[in-house]
Amino acid sequence: MRRTLFVLALAAAHAAAASAQTIAPFDLGRSPIALSGDARAGQYVSAVGRRAIAMGTEDGAFELWSWPYKWMHDFRLSFRVPKYAQSIPGRDVARSVLVRPEGVTITYAYETFTVRQTVFASIDLPAVMMLLEVDAIRPMEIIASFIPDLHLAWPASLGGQYVAWHSGAKAFVFSESRRKVSAFLGSPAVTQASDVPAHMLSAAPPQFTIGVGSASERYTEPRLGEPPGGNVNIHAKYIPIVLAGGEMPRDSVLALYRRLLEPGAIEREWKKRAAHADSIRTQQVSVVTGDADLDRAVEWAKVNLDESMVCNPDLGCGLVAGYGLSGAASDRPGFGWFFGGDASINSFAMSAVGQHELVRDGALKFFAKYQRADGKIAHEISQGAGKVDWFGAYPYAFYHGDTTPFWILAFGEYWKQTADTATVRALWVNVKKAYEWSRKCDTDSDGLMENTCAGAGALEVGDLQEGIVSDVYLNGVWAASLERFARMAEAMGEPKLAAEARAEHERAIAALDGKLWIPSKGQYAFAVLEQGKINETMTAWPATAMAFDVFDKAKGRQMAERMARSDLMTDWGARPLSTTSKLFDPLHYNNGAVWPFVTGWVATAQFRYGNPHAGWQALRAIANTTFDEARGRNPEVISGRVYKALDTAVPQQFFATSMILTPLLRGMMGLEVDAPAGTLTVAPWLPPGQGEATIRNLAVGALRVDLVVTDGASWSGGRTLVVYPTPGATPRTPLRVRFAPARGGVAEGVLHPGDASLRLALPAPRGWEVVLEGSAAPAIGERSTHPRIVATRTVGDEYQVTVEASAGSRVMLLVQPPAGASLAAADADVRVSQISNDFVVVDTLHKLFARHTSFVEVPMPTGGADGDGYVRREITFRRK
Repeated sequence: MRRTLFVLALAAAHAAAASAQTIAPFDLGRSPIALSGDARAGQYVSAVGRRAIAMGTEDGAFELWSWPYKWMHDFRLSFRVPKYAQSIPGRDVARSVLVRPEGVTITYAYETFTVRQTVFASIDLPAVMMLLEVDAIRPMEIIASFIPDLHLAWPASLGGQYVAWHSGAKAFVFSESRRKVSAFLGSPAVTQASDVPAHMLSAAPPQFTIGVGSASERYTEPRLGEPPGGNVNIHAKYIPIVLAGGEMPRDSVLALYRRLLEPGAIEREWKKRAAHADSIRTQQVSVVTGDADLDRAVEWAKVNLDESMVCNPDLGCGLVAGYGLSGAASDRPGFGWFFGGDASINSFAMSAVGQHELVRDGALKFFAKYQRADGKIAHEISQGAGKVDWFGAYPYAFYHGDTTPFWILAFGEYWKQTADTATVRALWVNVKKAYEWSRKCDTDSDGLMENTCAGAGALEVGDLQEGIVSDVYLNGVWAASLERFARMAEAMGEPKLAAEARAEHERAIAALDGKLWIPSKGQYAFAVLEQGKINETMTAWPATAMAFDVFDKAKGRQMAERMARSDLMTDWGARPLSTTSKLFDPLHYNNGAVWPFVTGWVATAQFRYGNPHAGWQALRAIANTTFDEARGRNPEVISGRVYKALDTAVPQQFFATSMILTPLLRGMMGLEVDAPAGTLTVAPWLPPGQGEATIRNLAVGALRVDLVVTDGASWSGGRTLVVYPTPGATPRTPLRVRFAPARGGVAEGVLHPGDASLRLALPAPRGWEVVLEGSAAPAIGERSTHPRIVATRTVGDEYQVTVEASAGSRVMLLVQPPAGASLAAADADVRVSQISNDFVVVDTLHKLFARHTSFVEVPMPTGGADGDGYVRREITFRRK
């Protein structure tokens, strides 16, 4: 009885102690796009704000930054329980992870406790917060340790750094000899902190201890023979840990730290994060395709691109390229600094989904501010650039030549999406300077910019760049930018300049076609070399020009089919360089590793040039990367032979992420917004069996509309596009809409002010359809093994399907001829089995394929395989 009373009294004491340590509990809510699973050692996670970031791994190691300062790395939790004298490392008991736009939650579990650590960054303050939720049956201690850095982002530096314990704040203070840079890391629940040397950084990791259950006494286990005392139920929700810091007076930093620990402050910061995440999901473009993974990847892509906006106190707010751990030996946070080319590339997706303020301020205005006097746009600007002579003493700022025409192109696409003529006018001097600089890099007036004048284009490293004068990547972007520049020049009242730009555009296209098209190979070459020679190497780089419709349709279609083959394509995306090249190396950054960024251009090109099956396969490959390694993130570069991101890859790379949205919206859905002209074109291709798609919150200037598209094959009936003003949006001017599905036909109409909707309809197509059976997403560590459709063509009454698969395998197709016909294969070894009209196909993808459809079994050749084991075969079907 006395022991029971003691246990109850101890529990009451624990509850009182816990109340003093914690903040008021609140509901973290649930995100509809949250991703969860087992905690995997070394896999990247991040919690990102505009001014601060926590990057780490799923087993609980974090590094904390507030731009441009790296405060620490290897922040970890460990746990001390009565059973052991030594603490239990958190990495040993990290069991699961929950990743959502607001932040990251890691769950640690042991026989006597469960601790949930939620990490998030303030949306707009230089602060990172952690919430610890504890459920224990014995008193315990949580120990937080870290390795202090207090470094500026590369290449800048500080001196005189130190860490000291501030007992009044119950926090470590980070500072330097001038006391102009400071941070506080601590918790009101700290019961003990390690001693640290004065005026320097400690060699041993500083740590602080949080007692949970009792700050002054340890629970004693019953001695042998004594009756058990029952459980001591300890619940603490939430114990806060806060980092706040930046370049500001120490008193200001301390005031911020204490303000965040005031009642309700952390809850308000979390709810701001949650509201921001909700606005991204509900107020920007959302897509329902019927493919749940693709739809979720779209939502995560919007979150990632929103997180690319960083506010640096020296430089301003701009778009960065990606995030990755800098670790112990570096002060480079992945690609977490400002890249003009990446910002422009990502802006195509961001403008399309409605992130217009981020594009305007972070891509257009920001890089205009740092434009060189001659008009060239900066390639990269370090987070530490405000502390050094970045533009004079370092060679990196203007390294790339493609950045400037990309910026012009980005501006033109933004203007088409928004009709924001005011911003065009405000920055028109900058746009014209960028145009003039680019034009002057066509020094021989052949229509092509020279890399020798402009700088790097497709390549930064490797022998493929030897002797380059004009590469196809740089000049595809240049040609596309000229058309947009001409439109803006007209809007600015400069018709003569517009005419000049259009003449330049025609000259660029003629030069690309005349110099780089290789009729004998049905492909575009990589580059013009010195002395007028041509580098005919097969690469994926022409896809960039094709994504903006630069090439001739017939020639581009041949190139699209060529890019769909296995020497470029893997199950996880496109290699930039063909495996047939002697320079191919699957681990080389430019000469063989797979880039989701490059894959996105290829996917978009396939859709734009009439090879949609290959486009769909490439799009799905990019979307899959959202879920396979860093949850909700997309890696920069992947091995060209094995599905595994390179060790050197940035795990959260935004030009990988944006290539989920660009091929989907510009490619598969065929969206062309021209707000200044008051037009919208929708030219979709939906995969067979996914005959309907919905797009919400599409911006056409100030108007927002929802689209419902049906684009099935002949078995699904007619095709329709219904356009609705988004609830709360009222058209002020007529919107002309053109519906031009990839399967043929055109319908046009006008959504007038006051209209509830506009419906455009077309009859069912009378073409062939094919679906590939057995294609699946690769698993980490696998090689390419899955079959793929390389191309389909209709020639008279014949339907030609080119497939690739492993040598000696059998490919299964579902093939449907035009309505009312049956089919036969030209080759005797291809087995065709007709599905009867009453056959029920229950698979979601194929449920509409039951009528007039045949299973087709195609044996693949046994010899002649390439380096990935693939062989190719063309099958011809005829009506009968």
